[in-house]
Amino acid sequence: MRRVIALAALVVLALGALLAWRLGWLAEARLALIEAQRAFQAPLAAGVRALKAHEPGAVAGLIWLGFLYGVLHAAGPGHGKVVLGGWALSARARVVKVAAITLAASLAQSAVAIALVLGGAWLFGLGRAELTDLAEGPVLRAGEWVLVALGAFLVARGLWHLRRHDRVTTDEHGHDHGHTLDHDHHASCGCGHAHAPPPEVAARASFAEAALLIAGVALRPCTGAVFVMLLTLLIGAPAAGVAAVLAMGLGTALITLAVALLGATFGQQLLGDARGLRLRRLADLAQIVVGLGIVALYL
Repeated sequence: MRRVIALAALVVLALGALLAWRLGWLAEARLALIEAQRAFQAPLAAGVRALKAHEPGAVAGLIWLGFLYGVLHAAGPGHGKVVLGGWALSARARVVKVAAITLAASLAQSAVAIALVLGGAWLFGLGRAELTDLAEGPVLRAGEWVLVALGAFLVARGLWHLRRHDRVTTDEHGHDHGHTLDHDHHASCGCGHAHAPPPEVAARASFAEAALLIAGVALRPCTGAVFVMLLTLLIGAPAAGVAAVLAMGLGTALITLAVALLGATFGQQLLGDARGLRLRRLADLAQIVVGLGIVALYL
């Protein structure tokens, strides 16, 4: 019962924070973070100038600035923190898998920015304005649709698991099929019952789920990464730009990973291994709520 109350309180708190954000009640904090990110672009530009002038330690300095910018930028809106945290909470995925998916998503986001600039500038001669419009337009919308698909996937899986649990309850209490009272139901017992998946299987993130998470975050490239990559390309140092942008991805991962691991920890504490039927249903409902929240956020 305490787990149910705690999970309900957490859902209400998360929905309240999301509502406050959407209604603009946290607008001042958001604007302050955005202004800090814009102000940090000046040191990035200075780092590129130092690289152009072949100053000692310029490459290492730009990489370090990229990492710091990634940390600062991840503290603001975006970068899939809400999605990754909510998914980690509801999916009860293993901490190692949560960490791997989060890190892969952040680095994939950097890789998209790198590919966008190298491809756009080299192949099509696009400038900063065109590349920024491309990153914040079609590419961003594609990422949002991928996240909507992820939300729909979580809702569908939660509903499917709920149906399986209901069928287990019906089979076990409505039909005996000639079983003895001490029959031990399991996945291969051959009794014809529709058994729910064991917790260790239900808690695994599927390949499709991981791919949607990574793609949804990756297709939202950071404009700061586009900015740095383009500047380094213009001065003939794309390799240094690639290193700085990847360091930016690691800085972003530092924040998103903290949020995702916090969600995973809460999920394990609140839902545990969900071996009881009531807890399994609660875990499925949490997954449905998170999925609906993701769809509402990006649709």
